[in-house]
Amino acid sequence: MRKFCLALSFLTIFPCSPRSPIERGELAAAAAYFPLVGAVLGLLMGCAVYLLRLLMPSGPLAALVLAASFLLTRGLHLDGLADTADGLIGAMDREKALKIMRDSVVGSMGVCALLFVYLFKYAALLAVDAPFFPLAIFSLPFCGRWAMVLAGAAFAPARPDGLGNQFIGELRWRHFLYASFFGAAVIAAAACFYSRFIPPMLCGIAVAFILSLLLSAYAAERLGGLTGDILGAVNEIAEAGFLLGVIIWN
Repeated sequence: MRKFCLALSFLTIFPCSPRSPIERGELAAAAAYFPLVGAVLGLLMGCAVYLLRLLMPSGPLAALVLAASFLLTRGLHLDGLADTADGLIGAMDREKALKIMRDSVVGSMGVCALLFVYLFKYAALLAVDAPFFPLAIFSLPFCGRWAMVLAGAAFAPARPDGLGNQFIGELRWRHFLYASFFGAAVIAAAACFYSRFIPPMLCGIAVAFILSLLLSAYAAERLGGLTGDILGAVNEIAEAGFLLGVIIWN
């Protein structure tokens, strides 16, 4: 329960952090629960969409979902996406890119990345078949947080210090395997609720993982590893990739 609370407080606005100090390696161990935290977020938003779709069309609902996701996570991953775009697109050498990513000011590349990713998510949500819409909303944060664990386990940290090093440097493949156990449990639960969604769901997860690894590999090649900002970008790209996979299957 302590690890789940740590993951919940780290990824969301919910105050569930342990009272005792966090020891090195605990945050990486808590990554096993990232898919469950994503499932909690998805369940909240998916249930709300299931009820509200009786009152309003999909367009406003999709916008409300994106806004709710931003509020429930403090825009944590969007900040990472913006910083990643500024660093990887706005600079050619490693040191300059890392310096730009440390800067709290969002540049033009970051703004464009946020705009394009949000625009794609919005358009993709509208393209999802109506019966799948609530389950697609549920799956977005679940898939994105699962992909973060995959990327963190597959690549080394880019910096020798900071929270990114403390988290990525301690992540191992066993943490991804634990996360995958919980991920499989969530998929099984979704199958019990609406089995027709499982094939497009699995296709979406596959596309999300592929895009996450491609982004991570490119970032690792440029920077010598990953940062916390890169993982935030991975979450956003994985969510967009999941929707792409669902649309491709349909």
